[in-house]
Amino acid sequence: MEENKQKSKKCLYCGNYTGYYTKGEQRFNSLKQGYCFEHQKIVACGDSCEYWRTSYRRNRIRKYATLKTLYDLLTNLSAVRQILQECQEEE
Repeated sequence: MEENKQKSKKCLYCGNYTGYYTKGEQRFNSLKQGYCFEHQKIVACGDSCEYWRTSYRRNRIRKYATLKTLYDLLTNLSAVRQILQECQEEE
């Protein structure tokens, strides 16, 4: 079971991995390889190793996106509450 868990942790999702990109006409295209800071060499994105660690950048981006969505929802709810209060005052 431990071996299966280790195999699912690909370099692509590792905090030690930085992917390589090439510049296309309109955007950057991802390559299937990148640099591993732990081994200090070029590795394939599907490889795995015992030094795998969580990518904190990815977690920060998710947290920021969640907070932004919650803020937008709160703003919308505040606007609805204000409209309802104005309707009650008119009656």
